[in-house]
Amino acid sequence: MSSSNNNGISDESYNQILKEKDKILSLIYDTVGDVIFALKVNSSGDYIFSSVNQSFLNATGLLKDQVIGKNVKEVIPEPSLSSVLDYYQQAITTKTSVSWEEVTPYPTGTKVGEVRIAPVFGEDDNCTMLIGSVHDITESRNYAKKLEDSMEKIAQKNYELEQLGYVTSHDLQEPLNTIQSFSMLLNEEFKRIDNSEKINKYLNYISKATGRMKILLKGILDFNVVGRTTELKTTNLKTLVEGVLSDLAGSIMQENAKITVSDLPTMNVYASELRLLFQNLISNSIKYKRPDYQPFIEINGKEKEGKWEFEIIDNGIGISEEYFERIFHVFQRLHKKNEYEGAGIGLSICKKIIDLHEGQIWVEKNSPYGTKFFFTLSDNLE
Repeated sequence: MSSSNNNGISDESYNQILKEKDKILSLIYDTVGDVIFALKVNSSGDYIFSSVNQSFLNATGLLKDQVIGKNVKEVIPEPSLSSVLDYYQQAITTKTSVSWEEVTPYPTGTKVGEVRIAPVFGEDDNCTMLIGSVHDITESRNYAKKLEDSMEKIAQKNYELEQLGYVTSHDLQEPLNTIQSFSMLLNEEFKRIDNSEKINKYLNYISKATGRMKILLKGILDFNVVGRTTELKTTNLKTLVEGVLSDLAGSIMQENAKITVSDLPTMNVYASELRLLFQNLISNSIKYKRPDYQPFIEINGKEKEGKWEFEIIDNGIGISEEYFERIFHVFQRLHKKNEYEGAGIGLSICKKIIDLHEGQIWVEKNSPYGTKFFFTLSDNLE
């Protein structure tokens, strides 16, 4: 004859209900999408995994026997571990649940999660257990990062379009207006054909204006072409630079420039774009030489923190520090048109090429004369 409890249910039936309830809770525990775990807090203050659900194992790529009974210090890697232990202590000290966002590298990849931990206290008011959950937000964070990167690229493109709009409305208008004005004057002078000296003068103005306009238009074309048809290629950069020097042989011989190139790496790069970068920087070093001084140019490269850093050093006229940022903007000139040819586009093209290679470009003063251009290239382009 079976006994019954205070609810009028037999002990046998009551035990059966408890078993079914435990089975349901266990099923929920192992099928819920979020990570759930329990940590036993021992007398020495260590945190030992006493229970984890299947989502924990799926997220970390660990086996159950690699976790259960293990100290958290054996399971959670740095740099996450130090901050995690601080949060555990905070929950125990404040006797409240604590939540935070955590980025942790696991065998399955780096995970971003919203972690919540709650303390459980015994009769002696000592914490005996921590119950935790982790909601995986890796995909949403990756999506947010991609969206942020896309917005930055859109903002950059808008800026470039604004600059192109400026040059269309201002810089290109100037030579066109010159052509128009002197064409009208030339037309008038042809009516008085006896003044050939003025006609030649006007024709010279027209020739210079059209020449400058061709330089500007070529600069715009080069700027827009960068990054359109990109193809990564394993390239020996020293061979690439030697090819650039061969192309610039006429300018090098004319100015008697001395150029040294150290050992450069073989890298996965956008070869045609990088060739244009070296061509622009080297030709600038030749063009902006000090009068009556032989140009010396040095090209070096070294591996640094997962990237390659390159430098192009010259002994030319140099650049004032106030212009160090400005020179990489589109259509920025530091010299008068009659001093040096150019449209102020070359260095903005260089910056665009470096952005394509996930690197940085900057300039420093060379002592006592000249300029040092630095740029980095990512060693992990795919």
